[in-house]
Amino acid sequence: MHRLGALIVALVLLAGLPGMPGAQTAPPQMTPPATVGDEGDVITRLMKEPLTLFDWGLSQLDRDMARVSARLYPEGRGTQSPRHGAIYDWRNRQIVLYLSIPSMRDLRTPAACRDLFERSVTELTIGAPAGPDAAGWYLLNAFKPKGHFWGGRFEDIGGKLVRNVRLEVLLLPQSYEAAAGDALRVKCSGALNAGPEDIAFEMSS
Repeated sequence: MHRLGALIVALVLLAGLPGMPGAQTAPPQMTPPATVGDEGDVITRLMKEPLTLFDWGLSQLDRDMARVSARLYPEGRGTQSPRHGAIYDWRNRQIVLYLSIPSMRDLRTPAACRDLFERSVTELTIGAPAGPDAAGWYLLNAFKPKGHFWGGRFEDIGGKLVRNVRLEVLLLPQSYEAAAGDALRVKCSGALNAGPEDIAFEMSS
């Protein structure tokens, strides 16, 4: 009788071992689905990153170049839309405002580039007081903090930024002209307070 009881106990124990017939195994662990909280971590991370006045000003310049492009080249005019924006050239420590216009060959001239450069400056500084300080006033208000008492600490940055901000206008072939081998490009660049004699020109073909 004791021998029969021991045999039953042994069979019960063997049945619980992995790989044995009748063995019971734990259900596989399932990876919980991603939650909204997990996906929102990137939002939290971005919310914790500080925003500098440099970031703020660069975004204002980028927005303003979009406005200039839309004013000078309304939607539907021409076959290709201009490219525009504001970037930081860290090698030369300069902020570059750029406007690239696909143009017909007879419009890709230094005179046309200079005219577009001057019109772009006029659009950028349209709300500034008239005079030689218009560019500095515009840049001051692009970078200056708004709505708090620290604003007065930054009154001098406009005149300094004029030396560190460059506008580049590029006239380039339209896509069908480039496909036909037309490579003539005209670029003009200068500070926002540049006179006609201070604008630099480059031509390539």
